[in-house]
Amino acid sequence: MSSSKNRSFTRLGIFAGIVLLSILIGYLTGHIQTVFDILGAIGLVLVGITILVTIHELGHFLSAKAFGMRVEAFSIGFPPKIFSFTKGDTEYQIGAVPLGGYVKISGIIDESLDTNHINEQPKSYEFRSKPVWQRLIVMTGGVIMNVILGIFIFSMMKWQFGEEKLPMSEVKYGIEVNEPWYEKTEDGKDSVRKQSLGYFLGFRTRDELVSYKGQALPYFNDYINQEKLLEDDAWFEVKRDGEIVRIDIPGYVQNFFNSDTISSANDFIFPAVPAIITVTDSINISQTEDTKEMVASPAFAAGLRTGDRIVKLDSTNVLLFSNITRYVKGKRNYPISVVAEREGQLLTFDVTTTNKGLLGVGRIPIDSIFKSETTTFGFFESFVPGTRDAFTFLSANVKGIRNFSKEGVDPSKSIMGPFQIAYVYLQAFKNGGVKAFLSLTGMLSMILAFVNILPIPALDGGHVVFLLIEAVTRKEPSVRVRIIAQQIGMVLILSLMLLIIANDIFRLAV
Repeated sequence: MSSSKNRSFTRLGIFAGIVLLSILIGYLTGHIQTVFDILGAIGLVLVGITILVTIHELGHFLSAKAFGMRVEAFSIGFPPKIFSFTKGDTEYQIGAVPLGGYVKISGIIDESLDTNHINEQPKSYEFRSKPVWQRLIVMTGGVIMNVILGIFIFSMMKWQFGEEKLPMSEVKYGIEVNEPWYEKTEDGKDSVRKQSLGYFLGFRTRDELVSYKGQALPYFNDYINQEKLLEDDAWFEVKRDGEIVRIDIPGYVQNFFNSDTISSANDFIFPAVPAIITVTDSINISQTEDTKEMVASPAFAAGLRTGDRIVKLDSTNVLLFSNITRYVKGKRNYPISVVAEREGQLLTFDVTTTNKGLLGVGRIPIDSIFKSETTTFGFFESFVPGTRDAFTFLSANVKGIRNFSKEGVDPSKSIMGPFQIAYVYLQAFKNGGVKAFLSLTGMLSMILAFVNILPIPALDGGHVVFLLIEAVTRKEPSVRVRIIAQQIGMVLILSLMLLIIANDIFRLAV
C-alpha cells in the first residue's frame, strides 16, 4: 500500500476515533444527547457545505474543460488531504478542512500564488492562453452554478409543495405576538428575559394589520416578508382598540434577527387563532433534556380532547389560544379549573400543570381554521416563482449588507459563521426535516454566489475585475500587480474568516 493511502487511512482513523471518543464521553457524563446534537450539526453542515462547494467548483471545472484548459486539481475542502486519486491530468481530492474548495487550472495566478509558468510562453491548454471571454466564463462558472442550484432548489420546493398564501380577509382575529418570557441560563442560576421580534418592535396581540408604508396588502404573507423589515423607512399601521397606530421599524432591526434575548426574525407576528386545542397524549416531565420521563399529559388525563375550545381558565375568560399560554406561563404544578366547549356543551375539567408549567395542549393547525389560497405548479412552471423567491431572498440579504452603513447596525449580530450555520442547520432539520435542510441549502447557495462575485482579490469577483480591465484596455494587468492583489485579498479573507469564527464562538459562548 502506498504511503499516501496509508496517510489517508490514518486520518480517517483519527477522525473516527474522535467521533467514538466523543460519544463515549457523552455517555459517561450523561450528556449523550448533547453530543449527538453536536455531531448531527457537524454532519449536516458538512453535507450542506459539500453540496455548495462541489456545485461551485464544478462550475469552474466544467467550463475550463469545455474550453480545453488543463485542470491540475479538483478539491473539496482544503489540505491536508484525506483522500485523493488521479485521473488524466487532474488530481481529485478531499481535504481535511471543510470550509471550501478549489480548482487549480494551469496558467492562472490564483490563491495558490503559483508563478512557475510566468516566464514561459503560454501553452495552448493554459488559462492565460485563452480569449478573455472564455476566461470570464470560467471565472464566473462557480457563481453561475450556485445561482442555478439556488433557483433549482427554490423551484423544486414550489413544484413539490406549491405556494400557499393567506388572504387578509381570513385573518379574522387579528394578529398574535409572543409576549416576553423568562428562560433559565444553562447553569440555572439566573433568568433571562426574552421577547419575540414582533413584541419588541411594538406589535401586540389582537392588533389588526391595516397597511405597510400606507399600502394595504392582500395577503398576510406579504406583511411578514423579511425583506420589508429591511427596507428604508419601513413602517406598519395597525388598528388597536379602535385606533390606528403607526409602528416604525428601526434601521438597526437586523441586529435582532439572531439576538440572544430576542427570538429570530421568523418569530415575528402570526394570525391569531381561537382557543381550539390539540391535546398531547403524553408529555416529558424530566428536568433534563438528555433524559425522558413520559407521563400522560395533564390535559389528556383530565379528559380534555383535541377540538375542544377553551372558554375560561379559573375566572379568566379565554378567546384566543395566546390567552392560554399567557395564563399558564410560569405556573408549575398549579391546579387550574378549565371550562371548555365541546359539541355545543360547556364542560369543566380540573387540570394541574406539570413541573415545567405545561398543560399538554397546542394550538390547532392554522390551515384547519383559515382558508388559504394554494397554487400548484408543474415542473417547468415552478421555475418562475422559484426564481422570484431565490432573488427575493438574495435581495433581502443584500439589503442587510447595505444596511451595515446605517447608524446603530452591528455587523457582528448579522453575520453567521460556520458554527452558527451548523446550529441553524441542526434546528432547521429538527423542525422541518429534509425540506427545511434543502431550503436552507438553497438560501446559502444564493449567498455564496453573491459573496464570491464581490470585487475582492482572491475571490472570483476579483479575477473578473482584472479580466474586465484587460477586455477594456486590451492589456493584461502585470503579474506583479496580480500577485500583490492576491496576497492582499488572501490576508483580508483570512482575517475576515478569523473574525467571523471568533464572533461565532463569542456569541455561542455568552
